[in-house]
Amino acid sequence: MKKRISLVCLLLIYILNSLLAQSKRGDNWVTGYSGNRVDFSNNTITTHQGIYFPFKYFTAGNSCISDTNGNLVLASDGYNVYNSFGNFIEDGDTLAALNIYAYQNGWCSESQGSIFLPMDSNKYYFITPSFSDIRFNDCVTNNNCYLDLLLYSIIDMNANGGLGKVTERIKPLMQNANLRKTQMMACRHGNGKDWWLLKQEGDNADVYTFLFTQDTVYDKGVQAFAQPNWGVWDLRGQSTFNSDGSMYASTSDGSGALASLGLVFLADFDRCHGLLSNPRVLDIPWGLFNPNDTVLLDKQSVGLAFSPNNKYLYVASVNNIYQYDLQDNTWFHVAGRDSTAFASYETMYNAPDGRIYIGNFHGTSKQMSRIDNPDVKGAGCNFCPRCLRLDSLGANAYVGTPPCMPDYGLGAKLCWPLSNDEIPIAIGMDNDKLEVYPNPSSTLIYIKNRKGKKKELYNVVGELLFSTKADEINARHFARGVYYIRCEGVGRKVVIE
Repeated sequence: MKKRISLVCLLLIYILNSLLAQSKRGDNWVTGYSGNRVDFSNNTITTHQGIYFPFKYFTAGNSCISDTNGNLVLASDGYNVYNSFGNFIEDGDTLAALNIYAYQNGWCSESQGSIFLPMDSNKYYFITPSFSDIRFNDCVTNNNCYLDLLLYSIIDMNANGGLGKVTERIKPLMQNANLRKTQMMACRHGNGKDWWLLKQEGDNADVYTFLFTQDTVYDKGVQAFAQPNWGVWDLRGQSTFNSDGSMYASTSDGSGALASLGLVFLADFDRCHGLLSNPRVLDIPWGLFNPNDTVLLDKQSVGLAFSPNNKYLYVASVNNIYQYDLQDNTWFHVAGRDSTAFASYETMYNAPDGRIYIGNFHGTSKQMSRIDNPDVKGAGCNFCPRCLRLDSLGANAYVGTPPCMPDYGLGAKLCWPLSNDEIPIAIGMDNDKLEVYPNPSSTLIYIKNRKGKKKELYNVVGELLFSTKADEINARHFARGVYYIRCEGVGRKVVIE
């Protein structure tokens, strides 16, 4: 009998290798005026004076990424890409439409305005939403202010003598679209290599889905949901995934006649197929706008983050922090606004030290607040006001929001199909019992020993193309290439000629 590798062992090795290779990519955060750096490596926090002079604003649309050893590689203010020395990488300036770039003085003022996705061979995708010049003028004139472009660029850090270069600039993923200015996040595909990118549509909960692979970007279309309606004026907002990529959440401070404040969209997420399911809408409580005013209330949700143990969802409004228990569906008021600090709350991100850090609106403070024990219910989560401090770094050491970055350390999970056609998909089942013939075939493919059972045909990226209970599949309906037939948890690779 042919020797087979245990599926469990293979999966553990795959996940471990993926985690070790990527876990340090989020060790550096570039934030605030002039790009002050917060280094989380070696289980310590070290802050560094900004090197991005004169005055680059990493206060809202900022993003960055380190290499697999934890060394800062790239940083962005939303519209430009810089190297670790604070200089533009070659062809890395003005990665947005010209009118909005000029209007914003060369930096993005909306949260989650850019993101980096690493690929093999030291290459990176850089993605940013933007106005076209025509839509920007329409926004100024007619208040039609949905973004209509989603752009990506490709960066090769092997080029230019190892200094990096943008080899493909501002390629359109979407044109003539209606997109929110905020709420863009990525999650690693279950294969541990590729990436899903989710971007919120217009004034509702519809989600555009894209798959970034090593050499191609696929538009997977829109996933439609009825609620919530956030409204058009979304200067602040955030999307996020939980620690294993199985849940997605999004919120925004939108406004307008039909807007609903304080709503959070929550859904399950399938990392293998990029699908959202089981949608629900959470409604955050009303809170005080100011601790010294008991009349004016606040319900503008602007940021969120899951606890590392996935039991709680933290939501920030402009002036309050809440904890939502995902098991008993209860809210706990973590903190109100610090009356001594001018800045209101912004986006929230999990850091490599296991804490959740909360940004400030437009970087008007030299500190970030944080949640020190996010896995603990209620007051035990330990809200620590203004506890990440840049005071000692000088007059320009303001912080804004944490950089927009996915969980770069998220490893692989079991997805079907796997690339090895001899590995049983379900433990304990004999793959020899699934007989597929002829293989290759250009006409009919027959499946033996599965009479009356559902058979599924998948392509190489795991998309379900066809299912039947018949014992044959007409291969004439499909393009030439490699496919997978699955039945009762067992798979077999087939070739259509």
